[in-house]
Amino acid sequence: MFLLSAQCFAFELPLSDHVLREAYFIGQHHDASTEAALKPYIHHLPVPRSGPYISEIRLLTPYAQVIDVSNSQSTGYSAQQAAADYHTRTDTILVRVRIEFTATYNLLEAENDANSVSAKRGIKIRREDFWRAFQVGLAQKDDWIEPFSIDGEATYSDLGMNGALIWIICDAHDVASELASVEVFAPDGQHVISDFDLASLR
Repeated sequence: MFLLSAQCFAFELPLSDHVLREAYFIGQHHDASTEAALKPYIHHLPVPRSGPYISEIRLLTPYAQVIDVSNSQSTGYSAQQAAADYHTRTDTILVRVRIEFTATYNLLEAENDANSVSAKRGIKIRREDFWRAFQVGLAQKDDWIEPFSIDGEATYSDLGMNGALIWIICDAHDVASELASVEVFAPDGQHVISDFDLASLR
């Protein structure tokens, strides 16, 4: 683990009032400009030949988080509220991974993974928590960044459970302004790596 001064970051820490307002208004556009601003922070991955589909990986800096939260809010969400929400979160890096079922990895396989985790840890894991069989982490120069938290939840469609979301939260001060890799280890042996150049992201 390493700590760096704010001058070593491409992304500003902490966000100034001016930058907060800028990110807030970009999010409030709810249009192509908002989508374009968030696009560099979202990677869409190809479908594997077999096994679970790691379809999307997001890495949101503090600046991108303000845009994303503002974009998710409807009428009545103010710049003052956006600033308050930012200060509540503090400066973090948010990583979110989407897992989707496939023809070769469905609810039955997910339930088997949940049972496997239950047996290894000696506790009962619900099938909805099958995502606990996946390891997600953020690394730089082969060093793992210790997260504040790791969490997840199953996702659903009209046909029932269709995958899961996993997210980890790291202290932004522990992440350098250089290449960062989100790594996902799936229970079937897949090792998915998605690189983000934090030197070019705000």
